[in-house]
Amino acid sequence: MKLHSFEHYSHDLAMAARDSWTTARVKSALTRADPNFGLHIHVKTHGGAVSLSGMVDTHRQCDQAIELTRSVQGVVDVEASGLRTHVFKPGTYDDE
Repeated sequence: MKLHSFEHYSHDLAMAARDSWTTARVKSALTRADPNFGLHIHVKTHGGAVSLSGMVDTHRQCDQAIELTRSVQGVVDVEASGLRTHVFKPGTYDDE
């Protein structure tokens, strides 16, 4: 194996390890804040950029999840377009 290939592989491996560690810290922070976050919010990290997806109950919980994620060391960006809310407004469903 060429030295350049080994350095490239080792850099990719280090980035994957950092991303895995960042994902674990984000999941932990979310679960500590609200156990439902840990169950319903999915976290993926690539190059320090964290993507959140899943379902939460309110828009306030979306904001809270984003704020918590930004506060985690190693997070350089947060993309949360995959977060959805359960919105129920009384009277919007027909019982027929």
